[in-house]
Amino acid sequence: MKNKYLFFLLLTTVFSFSSCIQDEAPNAECDIVSVNSAWIDEYKDIMIGKPIVKNDIVKISIKEGTSLEDLEKLEPIFKLTNGARIKKIGEPVRNGESGVIMHYRTYSEDGNWSKDYKVTFTIRTVIPTDKVFSFENYSLDANNKYYVWNEFVNNTQLDWWSSGNEGYKMAAFGKPATAYPTVTEAEGFSGNCIKLTTCKTNGIAATAGMPIAAGNIFFGEFDNTNAMKAPLEATRFGLQIIPAKPISMKGYYKYTPGETFTDVKNNVIENRRDTCAIYSVLFEVDPDNFIPLNGRDITSSNRIVLIAEIQNPGEPTEWTEFSIPFEPRNGKEFDYEKLANNEYAITVVASSSKSGAFFEGAIGSTLYVDELKIEWEKK
Repeated sequence: MKNKYLFFLLLTTVFSFSSCIQDEAPNAECDIVSVNSAWIDEYKDIMIGKPIVKNDIVKISIKEGTSLEDLEKLEPIFKLTNGARIKKIGEPVRNGESGVIMHYRTYSEDGNWSKDYKVTFTIRTVIPTDKVFSFENYSLDANNKYYVWNEFVNNTQLDWWSSGNEGYKMAAFGKPATAYPTVTEAEGFSGNCIKLTTCKTNGIAATAGMPIAAGNIFFGEFDNTNAMKAPLEATRFGLQIIPAKPISMKGYYKYTPGETFTDVKNNVIENRRDTCAIYSVLFEVDPDNFIPLNGRDITSSNRIVLIAEIQNPGEPTEWTEFSIPFEPRNGKEFDYEKLANNEYAITVVASSSKSGAFFEGAIGSTLYVDELKIEWEKK
């Protein structure tokens, strides 16, 4: 057991080191590690949950009723890597009607390296009840490695969508964005759509128990810092953006499974055919201490209140419409008081391999999704 642990530790170290060489080495000594806890405590009355720190962005969610003028006056304090220093660049910029963006530059201790960060303060924006998710607003990430998607509400750019692309970049080794598991596709049902493909990873990832990477997209965050040690916890599902009780989810999809189904050890499983997943989950949260669901409990948590899922998606090769109702789970009923107190979160999930979170599926399985819409209860 000791040797097995040392072998996995060596693989993790080599994998992380190769990732740093490829993406992070120039900035490895001038990172924002976290937001100062004392500063968070000072402003916790206007914040939703905790700040999210990613590679080149810090996201801070703000409660309704906070003015943009007040946000522009904030001076966040950051914890940096040892020896690094930070400088604010320019003045705050308004992001539509519901957000403020600040820019910072960090410097390494020896002054040889610097890194630019965007710090976003976004006032909580719920999903408009007529919102259709058409996947038209996409771009490359800050390092031009993979595709990301945004939504716009009140002229504010919102980072609601996330995917496993951020984790796959560690196994991509120079592959173009079009070769990642989650990409844009021009031939959608209407305009562009999402194309999700189950891809093969590299040898190191496979040896570490991650032989495939399913294409996926979801409401939430991907925690790349934890992806190697605890991959199921890296997908952080859910956002507190509920406008009303959800009734059903509809949209369009088509799907072709890959030829050969394999398990987490890359063993071929005869007579097992891959299938896709499309679902939405509404679950309970502490409004002041948001804890997401993850790959381990996204459809099994006792916090789930409602779930809408395509049970038998089949293998339609042409665009196929679906409409699935939200059904209760765990004996729970939708509570309108909890809605008013921001005690619910929701996620929408699509994956090219239903068991992809457990690294089971068929390489080449491909799911196309377009024009997703949640139908909300009308008051």
